[in-house]
This record gives sequence, C-alpha cells and structure tokens, in this order.
Amino acid sequence: MVEWNFIRFLLICCAIAFSCNFAYGFGTVYVNSPVLQFKNFLNESLAKRGQNMTEESYNFIWNWISNVWFIGFFIGIVINPMICDRYGRKVAFVAGNVLSFAGSVLRVVCILTYTPELLIAGRVFVSVATGITYQAQILYLQEISPTELRGIAGFISEISFAISTLIGMFLGMSNILGDHLLWYLIVPIIPTFAAIIAIIPIHETPKFLLIVKKDVKKCIESIKFFHGKVDVENVMHEIQKECSEEKEDTASLLVLAREFVSNRHLIKSFILYAAALQNTVALWSILLSSTTFLLRVNLEIELAQATSTVMTVFYVIGTISGSMIVEKTGRYLLLSATTVNVFTLVLFSIFQIINPTFPFSKYLCLVSLCIFSLSYGFSVGPESWSMCVNLIRHRAFTQFLAYGFNTIMVVITSFSIMPMYNSSLGAYSFIILYVIPSIFSLIILFLYLPETKGREMHDVVAEIKRTKWFKIF
Repeated sequence: MVEWNFIRFLLICCAIAFSCNFAYGFGTVYVNSPVLQFKNFLNESLAKRGQNMTEESYNFIWNWISNVWFIGFFIGIVINPMICDRYGRKVAFVAGNVLSFAGSVLRVVCILTYTPELLIAGRVFVSVATGITYQAQILYLQEISPTELRGIAGFISEISFAISTLIGMFLGMSNILGDHLLWYLIVPIIPTFAAIIAIIPIHETPKFLLIVKKDVKKCIESIKFFHGKVDVENVMHEIQKECSEEKEDTASLLVLAREFVSNRHLIKSFILYAAALQNTVALWSILLSSTTFLLRVNLEIELAQATSTVMTVFYVIGTISGSMIVEKTGRYLLLSATTVNVFTLVLFSIFQIINPTFPFSKYLCLVSLCIFSLSYGFSVGPESWSMCVNLIRHRAFTQFLAYGFNTIMVVITSFSIMPMYNSSLGAYSFIILYVIPSIFSLIILFLYLPETKGREMHDVVAEIKRTKWFKIF
C-alpha cells in the first residue's frame, strides 16, 4: 500500500513543478500552432498604422517574437543566483511568478490594442520569470527529495512541462482557441495567479535553512513538512555531509569562480553537464516552429497543427513512462535515449530533403517528430536537466554557468535556424546546428559520465576526481 507521506510528497512536488512549468510550457509553444493567426494579427496591426507587411519583414518580426524568449530566459538565469542564493528558493519562486503574471496580462493588452511591441514585452517578462523560477524549481525539487526519490522528482518537473506544452499546443489549434487569440492568451493568466497563491504555504528547502540561514528550528519544520515522519537527525546529517565540501551558498561569486577555474574536477563536472544539456537544444526549435516545418513539406494546415499537438502527447507519454523506470536504470537510459533522439533528428532532416522527389516523406517527417518527442521525454530532458544535483559541487554556481552556456547555444541556434532553413541550406541546417554538436556531446558522455543512480553527490564527485580524461586531464 502506498504511504500517505509518499503521496503527499508527490503532491507537493507537483504543486512546485506546475507553479513554474505552466508558464514555461505554455509560454514556449503558444506561438507554434496559431502561427497563421499571429501572422494575420501582425498584418492587421501594421495596417492600422498605414504600413504594409512584406514576407521579409514578417519573417524578421516573427523571428524576434519567437526567439526573444531565450534572451529573456538568459537574463532570468543571470538574476536567479542573486535571489536564490541570498533570499532563498521560495522568494525566487514568488518573485518569478509575479513577473510572469504581469507578462501574461501584457500579452492580452497587446491583442486588445493591436500593439505587437507589447507581445514582445510580455514574452520577455514571462521568459525572464521562467529563467528565475526554473532554476529555483530544480533546486527545490532536488533539495527536498530523499536520495531515492530524486529521479522521480526530476521527472515530475518534466511531466508538468510536457503537459503544459500539450495544453498550449492543443488550445492553439484553429478549431479550439487558435482563431481567437484574445481568449487563447487569457488562459495562462489564471494558472499563473494560482501559482503565486500555491507557493505561499510551501516551506523553504531544508538545505537553505540549515546551511545558509543557520536556522535549525525552521530546518526541522521544513523536513517534517516535506518528508513527514522521518529520522530528522539523519536527514540533517546527510545535508551537512553533502555540504561539507560546498561553499556555494555562503561564498561570493568571485570566490566560487576562482575555485572553479583552479579545480579540474569542477571543470569536468561542468563539461559533463553542459554536454548533457546540449542534447536538449533542438527541442526548442521543434516546440516553437514544428507547424512551420511541417507546412514547408506541404502538410495540410489542420494536419500540421494536429501533428504538433500529437507530438506533445508523445512527449507526455515519454515523460510518464520514463518516470516509472528512472530509479531502476542508470546512465545508459540517458545515453540510449539521446542516441535515438539524435538519430530521429537525422531522419527528420533526410525526409525533408527528399520531400520534393518523394512527397510521401512528409508523413515520415510527422512520424520522426513524434519519435523525437517520445525519446526526449523518456529520458533526454528530465535526466539532463536534473543531472547536476548528483554530479556537481557548487550546484547553483555551476547551474548558472551550464544554464548560461546552454541558453547561449539555444539563442544562437534559434535565431539561426529559420534564416538558414529559408536559405539554400534548407533541412541541412538541422544537421549543422543540432546533430553535429549532439554527436560530440554524446562521445564525451559515453566516455566519462559516471553512474549517479542511488549514489550520494560526494561519492560521484570523488569518482570524477579520480578519473583522468584523455589520460592527461
């Protein structure tokens, strides 16, 4: 029989995850399915100003509207440590959700006033907020989780994100709310406001209270809140043991940076984490523009929109399936799923390239996108994003570096993909921007990623210290 403590813990994790990931998932994909409706909106907005929108000007404006998200996300990543490490994970959560609520309101005002600039501003607000809350969420879920449940907590985050993208894709279809942009963009206001309310009664993490605030009483209350009836002294001992090698929460960024560059094992950990995150980069272009890519291979608009929605259904199925076996498997689940993920991206590119000669390949593009989403949700996404918890000392600082590097790569590739895709390169742009970097990342992971399943962080760090890379590093 499932214990109440376990069910309660899962409900708390779900509340934390959805408080971040609804705005994240919906905010990422709402420009995907109703892409033609947004094009009409931009055309009408410029017409009201006496301006005409050419295809070139539309591509330029839309590229910025779609991809400015990642610039805002990077800003949020930079801001996060200033809030998260000083004031706590909970304060970062509340601040991020308030900003996200403001951005959601701006998007609605944009539609009412035919002011595209507010669409960009609202997208920036929500993306900055997401950069703040997503890192806080990862720390939250992992710092409140017993070692044996950390993998499940990571999958809860990915499942909530996948479900949120599914909701965004589904509601954006023409026969749902896609033809009614005002009502479509009103939808996220309610859950974003609810997220602010939901996070208020949740305690700060035990680790932050014990290590940073030195508040043993509140730490004990937090442990009981998240874990129920457990050996509190043992939990506190594990926290102190894990943090005995860490200075992340009390040292300045300058001190952390100096120690980072002077310790090879920290650099190795960063490289491993960055390599894992590199394999997540392609997802964003797919989530943002899958409908556009499918329209380019002459798939009907209704089928293209439906495929984008079905793709996210496979994403949800993958995350739920992966969560059922994550604690029984190790690093090879991540590596195997990533290999499949990269291979399906290669197939997607090939099917696009041969489409002019073999029109039937447009349906194979559809299938490859679904398999891509399934394999990503099954392991690539959740395992990659949550890896740092068992892999890296100076967690928040290294998260900042790895997330920053990952976001820079996402910004570069997201701003580049459509201009390259619209050029003579066509589908070869996927090979250049996504497949080749992922292959190099996989080589590093296959060679040097240690097993983290069921192991404490200090044990994994010790293995990284012992392992020599290329016999010299």
